[in-house]
Amino acid sequence: MRVLRENRIFILVILVAVIASSIACFQRMGVEAQAKTADIVIDYNEVKKLAEQSQHDTLWWLEEFREMGVSQAGLQEESLLSLTQSELPVEASLLKDIRQEVNWQERFPAEFVSMIQQNAKDDFDVIAIAGSPEMADFLTRAFTQRYDPQRTLIYQGEDETYYFIDGTVEDSIYQETYRYLDTEGEGFTQVSEMASSKILYLNLGLLPEKVQIIEQAGMKVLPRTIEYSGWNDTRFARDVVEQYEAVCGAPDYWIMAGTQVPGYEEGTDFIVDYLNEHDTIVGIVEDTTQRQNLDPDGLEAVIEGTDYNTIRVFSVWGYIQNRYQYYGYEGPEEIDNSLFRAVVERNIRLIYYKPMKYTDDDYRYITDPQEYRDSFAALEERLAGHGIRIGPVKAQEPFFVSLWVKILAAIGAGTAALILLAEIFRLKETYKWALFALGCAGVLGAYYMAPNMAALLTSMGASVALPCLAAAFMMQKGTEIKKTQSADMGFGRLMLAGTGVLLACVLISLFGALMTAAPISDVNYMLELDIFRGVKAAQLLPLGFYALLFLMFYFYLWGDKKDSRLAVSDLKSLLFGNLKIWIVFVGMVMAAAGYVYLARTGHETNVSASTLELLGRNFLEEVLYARPRTKEFLIAFPAVILFVYSMVRNWKVFSFLFGTAGVIGFTSIVNTFMHIRTPLELGFVRTAYAVLFGIVLAIVYGAVLEWIWRLLKRKGIGKHA
Repeated sequence: MRVLRENRIFILVILVAVIASSIACFQRMGVEAQAKTADIVIDYNEVKKLAEQSQHDTLWWLEEFREMGVSQAGLQEESLLSLTQSELPVEASLLKDIRQEVNWQERFPAEFVSMIQQNAKDDFDVIAIAGSPEMADFLTRAFTQRYDPQRTLIYQGEDETYYFIDGTVEDSIYQETYRYLDTEGEGFTQVSEMASSKILYLNLGLLPEKVQIIEQAGMKVLPRTIEYSGWNDTRFARDVVEQYEAVCGAPDYWIMAGTQVPGYEEGTDFIVDYLNEHDTIVGIVEDTTQRQNLDPDGLEAVIEGTDYNTIRVFSVWGYIQNRYQYYGYEGPEEIDNSLFRAVVERNIRLIYYKPMKYTDDDYRYITDPQEYRDSFAALEERLAGHGIRIGPVKAQEPFFVSLWVKILAAIGAGTAALILLAEIFRLKETYKWALFALGCAGVLGAYYMAPNMAALLTSMGASVALPCLAAAFMMQKGTEIKKTQSADMGFGRLMLAGTGVLLACVLISLFGALMTAAPISDVNYMLELDIFRGVKAAQLLPLGFYALLFLMFYFYLWGDKKDSRLAVSDLKSLLFGNLKIWIVFVGMVMAAAGYVYLARTGHETNVSASTLELLGRNFLEEVLYARPRTKEFLIAFPAVILFVYSMVRNWKVFSFLFGTAGVIGFTSIVNTFMHIRTPLELGFVRTAYAVLFGIVLAIVYGAVLEWIWRLLKRKGIGKHA
């Protein structure tokens, strides 16, 4: 083949890059193989709500979940809002709301009213009342030790304790702006009213009685706190950890959520020192879109300060809780699928579990304990199939890719792009080597000036160049087979030849996958602190390259050109030639299909797979070690074999369509390895399954085409379809 014959040294450079990338990837696989434990924490407040709808109390349910393998219960610190919504003797309101009541002063002791009138200068303050000594001690401790005591005035009455908390405009929470309309329905004025205050949400501490229930159930307490700007200095962080130590001991995991890490307003040194001293693992929560994590201020500094002693956390969001009897299942199968995928496919090592709810009902919990027993047993069994057990977790060792691996991968990707350029235009050898030298210098300069950006560009370059190289190989090899074989070539030989082309193209794409994954396999990408954002471009650009490539070979195969490389006259023929209606129609169909193809990538659009397809995916996921990608084995890989079939049979349109579908498969292989959070082992297994199934389906599809071809041949039509 010309692409190999004319570029032997450059092919060798690419192979060196592939070897270097492979070494890095296999080192990463060794690190991933050590992370074979996942833990489960259950949310205490959700269990309490579940118990209220069932015939058992909270303690009974916690004991049940403990028997199912749940080791800890997450307990959120109390706030004024949570206390007022409980049965505890605590009241709290905005001062502006209290002042709107008639004779509001009569509700409070005269001395406290005088304190309010002397200190209330705006509408942002909060009034709280503790109706018992226990609640008074709880609130007084929080507002004097955890927060600035100068912002709280306390008055001890005969039976109640009164609190005036000084708020500011930064503490205020507003409703979305809405409009008042006049009698004719015209907008009269816009209104934006203060609805609440952050002060009502400030975390005050853990209630000992809740801690006792969790410990009585045989579980450890995983304390949770939330930080708010303006109330999150070192004083706050120190009091939080002191209370943790006093009430339930140092936590095994510290789940970082909210908008800031503890103590952020005065830096992260205190919390980092505490986490390191107690070897507490930092938990980062995956976003609802399953892409990156919640990112409170100061998180990256904490992760780096603890030497990446970090795990990813999957929170069972509300929409997951509602997937009971989803997709027509009889029970929680789709919830089980979500948990399984989180652990196996997305490097999740801590599940923050919340009890199941009925579909489309945000209030009714599933109260049959057997459903939970079956669900947890099924999850444990499926995870065991991947060598993962339920239990205490240790963070994965931080992995960093050698700079030289990244540089070699960049040179390899650039060399592949150079070969492609020479495949389109005639380039003299001196020009090739000049461009190669210039590219190498550019790579070194990029990694010196901006190494992080250079790594991303390296992955982007490899993710585009190698699938394009696979497309060029497919086109050249298909052309070679067409020119050397008769149009009546036997079906079996055609399938064998097409399979050889498929395997070679898959291998080239896998080279690209390794060169794409290696530069961004650092721990930041494995934890999804950083992500590769060029996925859609990496899927689209090879398709555009293939369309150009097919155009070049079209004039060579079915025109009067002597060379397949592009010339100005080819573009003139395309731009000023007669355009047939069927070509426009095919183009419109492909554009629509391309939109759906790109929109279905990721979780950011409303275009999703059908229920039937999802059920099929779930089935494959259960019976196979790793589910192959549907578009690969069902369409793309068979299409590569059928491309060769169509080329030999001289079917121009079908050659183009099958080739296009095949290129989607090449980009899909690389895309599989772009998800750095997913263990590399799964990528290789998925691709192997897809190739095997794709070959089988290609024979089935090909048999249908062969039958059609023979039928048309007997009738003397369809020779140049």
